Amino acid sequence: MSRINQICKLFFQNNYSKDLQQKFFGWLSMPVSMEQKEEALKELWESIELPFDAAAEASYLKVYERISPAENKVHFLMRFRWVAAAVIAVVLLGIAFYSFNGSQVLNQLVALGKPVKYHINPGTNKATLRLADGSTINLDNSAEPSLTNYGNIQIKKNSNGQIIYQVIADSTDTEFASTYNVFTTPKGGQYEIILADGSKVLLNANSSLTFPTVFSATQRYVVLKGEAYFEIAKNKKKPFKVSANGTEIKVLGTHFNVMAYEDEPELKTTLFEGSVQVGKNNVIKVIKPGQQATTYQNKIEVSKANLDEVMAWRNGYFIFKDESIESAIRKIARWYDVEIIYKGAIPTNEISGRISRYQNIWDVLKPLEVAGSIHFKLEGRRIIVMP
Repeated sequence: MSRINQICKLFFQNNYSKDLQQKFFGWLSMPVSMEQKEEALKELWESIELPFDAAAEASYLKVYERISPAENKVHFLMRFRWVAAAVIAVVLLGIAFYSFNGSQVLNQLVALGKPVKYHINPGTNKATLRLADGSTINLDNSAEPSLTNYGNIQIKKNSNGQIIYQVIADSTDTEFASTYNVFTTPKGGQYEIILADGSKVLLNANSSLTFPTVFSATQRYVVLKGEAYFEIAKNKKKPFKVSANGTEIKVLGTHFNVMAYEDEPELKTTLFEGSVQVGKNNVIKVIKPGQQATTYQNKIEVSKANLDEVMAWRNGYFIFKDESIESAIRKIARWYDVEIIYKGAIPTNEISGRISRYQNIWDVLKPLEVAGSIHFKLEGRRIIVMP
């Protein structure tokens, strides 16, 4: 075993002295290649066995705090089930925190592990569809080829799990055009629906889409609360309009995302393809692909969008880019269906990083706890946030 591996092993087994700490962190700061450091830590991982105990976790926190940037921003990639794995992986993060996605070595190091302390499952595909007559259809991952018929409307689920809302016979009946259905996802749920015109709408957690039983002859109009990704079927004669928190988005055929949660200070419309007109009161802006319109108060500002960050929820990730701890926790709470309670001052730290949405909640909270100089306590489905 190399000298550095001996030092690392003693350090992570909690047998470190002040002199050992200096040697360890001195090695981290040495001007050697990242590949050499990764290889040394990989060799260490193959030879070391660490207990899951308070001492090991204390070592983990000491290392994390030491390698975090001074401005309390941290770049992380967490998929750890073992504190031992977290300790070594976090060192790699310290070496490469300028690399947004971390190191591929992490995926090789962490393959097995023990259950973590707290177990709250991530969200799943679930929603409800309330029809105009008041009846409700509960939707989940179960396979049902045909759910119900309502007048000249057929509602079914396809092989991809999407709900298809289909008009059996052509109709622009004014009575049907003035009656509305509500498609709703709870906290901890998301779901995709294909509307009668062929447009696809994927709802994020704690969101709803209100749409007419049949679109009118002149326009396609829906109301959004929360967040959704739209793929609108092209129809130049019948524009598609989305109303969200006093903002109206008008399109002909395009792909875009709207984030319009009532507990967020801003409404954000991000365009991926086509053209979108965003308006509020008498202010109207037209955005191009790759741009984002931010609506707040009576203003609309257009800027370049971070498309990866906007699409993160759809792709199964949380991506934070210089984001406040409070904002990050709101996103986590919606997806894991938990209540947030603050004890003490709300933290103002900013974080950056990427975490999978499909893991235990503690794997998501742990890096926030260290990076934000805060502590979390789980009580049932409540997260207590403390200094």
